[in-house]
Amino acid sequence: MHNVNQEIRSHLKQFRQPTKFLLAVSGGPDSQALLYAFPHVAKDYGHSCIAVGIDHGLREEAGSELDLAEKLAKYIEVPFFRHKIQLSKGPNLQARARAARYSALYDIANREGADLIVTAHHADDVVETTIFRLFRSGKIGALDAIQPLSGRLFRPLLNIRKKYLVKHCESNDIEFAVDSSNLGSKYDRNWIRNEILPAIRERFPDIDNKLISIANESREIKERLTCENAKIVDLKKSLNSNE
Repeated sequence: MHNVNQEIRSHLKQFRQPTKFLLAVSGGPDSQALLYAFPHVAKDYGHSCIAVGIDHGLREEAGSELDLAEKLAKYIEVPFFRHKIQLSKGPNLQARARAARYSALYDIANREGADLIVTAHHADDVVETTIFRLFRSGKIGALDAIQPLSGRLFRPLLNIRKKYLVKHCESNDIEFAVDSSNLGSKYDRNWIRNEILPAIRERFPDIDNKLISIANESREIKERLTCENAKIVDLKKSLNSNE
């Protein structure tokens, strides 16, 4: 499915009560597409939105990238918050940045009364995550796909490839930035994205769909097993109470 608004609409139907969403934005094409489309569709269902941009303090251009998000938020009349974080010292810079980012997002969500945090994760992220988990873990249980709704995290774009999010921005004259840190292959995910996947796609053009299918099937199996385990636990409790 390539229609961004339609995909968001299909996910928002599950929320029966008015919900306040916090949109995590960066100025990149993924989050700019989300920021432009999501509030418009959410309004049809009686929901409200705010947008939050996190500056990790790692790149000078991050400020100007968030300027694009703030400009778009003002254009569509969505309240925008900018927050700069300081990372603790230690190994694994990306993991520390991610932890600090989500901590800040949860804090702002709590402060502003937002129910859910919406991210712009897309189908390409599912593919990269599946390969990453395969390399790191080697276990089938680690291949379950990123979930559309997990706790307070909501990811409505998982069925859409990044190239279609870029096209959505371009067709609506939405400015977006390209994160220069994603262009190199220093980090594992970048290496998978820039080196491994292009080589695989050249030989197996349909690999993305196959990996997404594997990830979704793994998630469905895990969900069924979790459900069956819960039934067994309830049955044991029932049997014990009747003794």
